[in-house]
Amino acid sequence: MLIMTTQNAINAANWTTFQTPGLIQDIAENAVLQAALNAQWNTNLQGFTAQGIVGNPWSSTNASNQTWYFNPTAPAAGGSAPLYGGYAQILWSPVPGRISFYFPTISSPDLWSLADTGFNTQGQTFAQITTNPCNYPPASTETESYGPYGPRGWQDEYCEWAVTRNACNQIVRIDFTCENPEYWNTLWLVSPDKVLDLYRGTLDKPQIQMSDLELKDANGNTVHDPSTGRAAYNPLNIWNAGPVSTATAGGAMHLTATPNTIQTEIGLAAGATIARTTGNANAGTLICCAQYGQLGRNSDPHIGQSVNQVVYPPNPSTPSALATLANPPGLYIQMPDFSRIKDPSGLTIPASFWTVKRGSTTIKDGTGTTMPGNFILHAVLEVPESYGYTISDLSVDGTKVQWAAQIAQTFNMQIVAMAVPQTAVPTPQSCVGSPTLALPQPLQLFYAEVFNAMLGTAVANPVGVAMNLASNSTIIAPLVRQGTGSASMILVVGGINTSTALTLDFGDGVTSTVSGPLVDVSYAIPGNTYPSSNVAVPITLTVTKRAATGLRGCTASTDGQTTLIAFPAAINIVVC
Repeated sequence: MLIMTTQNAINAANWTTFQTPGLIQDIAENAVLQAALNAQWNTNLQGFTAQGIVGNPWSSTNASNQTWYFNPTAPAAGGSAPLYGGYAQILWSPVPGRISFYFPTISSPDLWSLADTGFNTQGQTFAQITTNPCNYPPASTETESYGPYGPRGWQDEYCEWAVTRNACNQIVRIDFTCENPEYWNTLWLVSPDKVLDLYRGTLDKPQIQMSDLELKDANGNTVHDPSTGRAAYNPLNIWNAGPVSTATAGGAMHLTATPNTIQTEIGLAAGATIARTTGNANAGTLICCAQYGQLGRNSDPHIGQSVNQVVYPPNPSTPSALATLANPPGLYIQMPDFSRIKDPSGLTIPASFWTVKRGSTTIKDGTGTTMPGNFILHAVLEVPESYGYTISDLSVDGTKVQWAAQIAQTFNMQIVAMAVPQTAVPTPQSCVGSPTLALPQPLQLFYAEVFNAMLGTAVANPVGVAMNLASNSTIIAPLVRQGTGSASMILVVGGINTSTALTLDFGDGVTSTVSGPLVDVSYAIPGNTYPSSNVAVPITLTVTKRAATGLRGCTASTDGQTTLIAFPAAINIVVC
């Protein structure tokens, strides 16, 4: 559902930086650390936005120069702040839509069980699915295992949950989260102590230890991140892995399905701003043409169609518009429809059973205007012990609750888009295709020790596909300090093989040399549903004292290549 709110030119002049999700200020008690967190978050979002606008000019046609998406913190023409015509509230269900898309005859209990656990009521995991959903039902018999892969990878609607049960197998607590992993990695860069504190307080588990959250190598040793000199963060630590929460492991602190990232959401929205020759009357046709996200999800096709219709309205009398994700960009849980949830006596449950642990029900934009919808980041459903019953004694739409997915049916997810009306009209482009010759594509840069540890850490999943922790990394630009000597890094590159002679360029004041043999690697590049095969290029990177600070792009080229395209925000050069 797309809800347009018409307001007279919202002027966001006092928000010249990206705000944290839901305007949350996690280290407000320490002004210095909070300022550092705000600055690092803004830097990350500036990079993600630049990447979204560039798109993919390396290995796709008609998928780049996405300039109908704009940066909401950048000055408008003439140096003034941009004026926005209004908000577009985009809503969808958090229950994984691809389950019923691929298995249309599935029973409700099996759907809920798969959504919760990755297994149906008979203990069977997902059946194989077609490799080409845009030709569905498929004309061929080529299939693959149902993804995304991971301990709760199938929860791919930007909302994930973990269930706590008592000794009688009754549900006593459900944690729902939509927090993006990039924020938690950013917070860890600034204050691991605050991350630990928030894990304990949000999950109500004081037993969580700092070592539980740290990345370990194959020998169990803590891996240090040269960006900070401290331990690196493990996004799939024992307290944020899987759909089950107990006193000794499990929980849902932030999103873990590989496509559930804010960088991906910005990229999706940017890709959806290109007008297509297919038109935008059908969400499935449009997503298959534009190739953003996955067909069958409740989120991606609907988000893409909604954004595209803002840019390229179906009604010719409606002006076209530039589009962006409203600041603060994020994915947000909405309040449930409590009237659908009944207690054992048939009465609507008290709203107090639902606790907003992080985020808020309302926020105001930079002008003091209330933004549409709720901005909940983490919520818990729990029946107080004094009531004498549990969540398993509740009913949703007349059916007794056995699965958390039944509760998920009662609320929506949201993003908020913004628009700037234009007098021009975008020229529709053909569908995304493959170029005659793909260019080397820089995909992700790591410090070598962090990459090796993540690549060497296996990740279990219900369908048993070989996966590793690199799929749960983020595309946050590594911090590299001026004049600190040489750094050993890994650049993951697509469109090449291990015998390719590669030249890299990070700009003035930075030298880079290939320092070892190129290696084939397979993992899901953050934001992707499925793993892909690419090449890990070991490099030695040196940043001189004269190198300008800030985000830097990276070009990768081969002998004779005349077209050089920089991947934005590959590294972040800092002073200290």
